[in-house]
Amino acid sequence: MAKRVSLHERRTQDQQGFEKFFTSPSPPGPTVEKLMKATYYIRPDQDIALASIQLAERQRSGRRCDKSELVREALDLLVSKYNTPVSQ
Repeated sequence: MAKRVSLHERRTQDQQGFEKFFTSPSPPGPTVEKLMKATYYIRPDQDIALASIQLAERQRSGRRCDKSELVREALDLLVSKYNTPVSQ
């Protein structure tokens, strides 16, 4: 099944007329890192702490932070703590 495209994205793709010829091309978008799905068990207190961090980050920045994003950040810190080489 094809991914639904937002109205804003569709408008950007369907740029026509004057704007198409006289606007500078937009810079390339951010690269999307490839993610894999993994299931791990955590303690209830860790889940509560994760939710608290998520709420604090949303209040600080105004943007919704995904729990998966926070877990990836925590794993990056753990990898750097143990100086584990990561091959990509």
